[in-house]
Amino acid sequence: MEQNVLDQTARPVETRFELAAWRMVEGWLTAGRIDVSAVDVRLAREFLEHTGSRVEDMPGLLVRVVTGEGRAQEMTREAAVMIALRRLAARD
Repeated sequence: MEQNVLDQTARPVETRFELAAWRMVEGWLTAGRIDVSAVDVRLAREFLEHTGSRVEDMPGLLVRVVTGEGRAQEMTREAAVMIALRRLAARD
């Protein structure tokens, strides 16, 4: 199926996470493991907050992600980055 990409307007990038996601995943694939840096967590947090969630630091290496509807879930920082990647992939 042919598709002329010039006929479709690209969605504007709204957060730095959108630009960094590919770099993150490529690094994980190259390393053969998921290794989330403090910068990765900060960018994911920015993206999650941009999409309507609140991210709260918890003791240790946990965060609490609270959706716009008020549902809260405690998770590791790695899991929060994965949630951000899933939300990014689900965007139109």
